[in-house]
Amino acid sequence: MHVTRFLPPALLVLGALVSAAGVVGAQEKEAQVHHQLEVETGGGKVRVRLLVENRADTAIYIPREIAAGDEITGRRFDLRDAKGKPVDYTGMMAKRGALTASDWQQVAPHSMHMNTIDITPSYAFRKGKQGYEIRYDGPWLADITQLDAVRHSPAAPVKFSFSQ
Repeated sequence: MHVTRFLPPALLVLGALVSAAGVVGAQEKEAQVHHQLEVETGGGKVRVRLLVENRADTAIYIPREIAAGDEITGRRFDLRDAKGKPVDYTGMMAKRGALTASDWQQVAPHSMHMNTIDITPSYAFRKGKQGYEIRYDGPWLADITQLDAVRHSPAAPVKFSFSQ
């Protein structure tokens, strides 16, 4: 004999709310890490200021090269001209293996971290006054022991002009 059980409507609604709360909780956790870009041009240079805000109750980890470096060793930012065409990366290239724990820098809970990097020598900026847009996909780790669990919280793109 086959028996079909029906759940009362109140239990179905409760189950849906619990499922939705789980999704919202996951989204809120992702939103606890916020990346912001600012671009300063002047003196013949393009300086990118990256601000990382950790709103979480636990530490997070961001790439040390971006967190503490003054130059980059690969295409870390997505830089495009005013027409949306990628700007060539011309900077230093470091051939390396996968990132290790020492390649990540801790950002304490409920704190902000900022670093400024001169990207002028790293990208093929064109002569004359040109418009650009820069993006950063915002990689970070919630747990330094899980190096393959990189999460992303992209920064809003920033448009700027630069005269070379």
